[in-house]
Amino acid sequence: MLRFLALCAFAFSVLTAPPSSAQTQWAPAGTHAPATPDQKYPPRAPEAIFRANCATCHGALGMGGVSWVDPTRFASQVAGDPTAYIAWRVRNGILPVMPAFPMHEISDEELDLLVDYVTNLPGSYVPEPAYQTTVTILDEDPWFSPLQVTIQPGDTVRFVNGGRTYHPAVELSWLTSHGRRGANSGQLGPGGVYYQQFGQAGKYTFLCGMHPYMRGEIHVGQGFTPPTYSLHTPMPPPAIPGLGEVWVCAQFQDWPARGTDGVIQVIDTGTWTVTSTIPVGNNPHNLWFGAGGNQALVTNWFGTTLSRIDANTKTLIGSDCVGGASPAHVTSDFNGTYWYVSIEGSHHVRRFTQASGPEAPCGTTMMPPAAVVSGYGPHGIWYANGKLVTSNSMDSTFSIIDEATLTETACLPAGMHPLGASANAAGTLGASGSLLDKSVSLYDLVAQAKVRDIPVAGGAIQVPFTPNGRYIFAANGTQVSVIDVARALDVTGYPDPASAIVANIPTGSGAHGVAFGPKAGGGNYAYVSHKFENYVSVIDVTTRTRVGDVPLVTTTTGKVSLAGATDTGGNGIAVRPNPAPWQ
Repeated sequence: MLRFLALCAFAFSVLTAPPSSAQTQWAPAGTHAPATPDQKYPPRAPEAIFRANCATCHGALGMGGVSWVDPTRFASQVAGDPTAYIAWRVRNGILPVMPAFPMHEISDEELDLLVDYVTNLPGSYVPEPAYQTTVTILDEDPWFSPLQVTIQPGDTVRFVNGGRTYHPAVELSWLTSHGRRGANSGQLGPGGVYYQQFGQAGKYTFLCGMHPYMRGEIHVGQGFTPPTYSLHTPMPPPAIPGLGEVWVCAQFQDWPARGTDGVIQVIDTGTWTVTSTIPVGNNPHNLWFGAGGNQALVTNWFGTTLSRIDANTKTLIGSDCVGGASPAHVTSDFNGTYWYVSIEGSHHVRRFTQASGPEAPCGTTMMPPAAVVSGYGPHGIWYANGKLVTSNSMDSTFSIIDEATLTETACLPAGMHPLGASANAAGTLGASGSLLDKSVSLYDLVAQAKVRDIPVAGGAIQVPFTPNGRYIFAANGTQVSVIDVARALDVTGYPDPASAIVANIPTGSGAHGVAFGPKAGGGNYAYVSHKFENYVSVIDVTTRTRVGDVPLVTTTTGKVSLAGATDTGGNGIAVRPNPAPWQ
């Protein structure tokens, strides 16, 4: 997780020794300048860093093990390695299986301590401390188990990552204070453990630093009230049908006899009914269609794979090894050549051809050696006219990438924990949505400069431009805010950034994804997914009004987390076919 908030916070500090030629390496395409911390933090103990970040693959004593990113790959022995080599690997990673750890993740001071600890293993091994309570972080809702727990002052809680990707245990106050107070485990890999002692009575809210709706509570010396199950009543479906299909990532949905959450639901907009439900991988978060709309690619955010779906037959083709942890979003260059996938558990974007074989399990060579260095924790990704943009959640930046050369040409500041990324069709303007700062950032992609931040009422997620580029529809909180792009660009005429918002359209709890599709008789609809509602809202783009809702299919009802109801948890959403000019 972010060790401090900075503008371009990834550091490729190549020290002295490159990795052995025997190691698999896909070289990064660029570098970032070192980050400058905005304040001094006390260093974490090296054994704590090693338990959370390294032991999950290399073993508690550093004697080697198996990579959880790709179980067919061996994780080498690191105990006793030369100090320069250890430092090089931490800062640079070895793609695809080992991510890099920049300075805001592991500071230089912490790196010195960690290097000394590792090079002296197994003799330097520090046993795990005593603890009174265990909290397990899971891939399935309610995510923290137990979700709420009461302990006594002075007790120590052992956090264990029981999931299949990074789930950092971060105190909410650590994020809201920019690290000035609170606890932070740092990246916590599968099987990783983190210990935190609680001395003062009170309520402590923890969340996953990579998946912030995953939340749990530690109540010290006091009881708690369990969350209640609450949903809004959906509107009737729109009176006027749409054209085509809407595909929704029902990320939290249970499915009988499956060990992971996640279903793709396909809505026929002509009848406003769900016509297909497709169980896929572990927590499917985002999806995109390939050339001709014949194939859908889905990111399994809580794992290391992608799911391919035959869009015509609505059947799962297979799973592909993406080459990294926590693939978040996917897009394409629209001409049928490439897919681009953001790897939030690292510092890069993966590119591979749409013509690759239909199925390539981890350990095969389906992924080509094409990795684009971005900011740390790229989440949202978008393609437009030869450019890629990413919103980088873990260092709060926005990257502009030249597609032809696979180089990052700019790294600009974003709001705190940005998630959605978008660009207009011409590739001249970009946007990112900030979850924790509750804002939408607008960028000039030609000048490669940030224009301004526009405040919204809730945590902003997806922020796509309308097909004609006149508006941005920003999903945030319980609504969609419509931003007039011309007003947002006119800083002199509209000095108050909030005046760029021309409508706030109530939809439902946890408004997350927005996708545009054609409306029968002309015009476009905007389709809105929600993390904590069992329906998709439909907005008429022309009138900027909500005209109806489409219920989703539920397999289990009554599921609830601290953040809200989690029966389906609609996240990513896409329309087939896309309206012009995004065909």
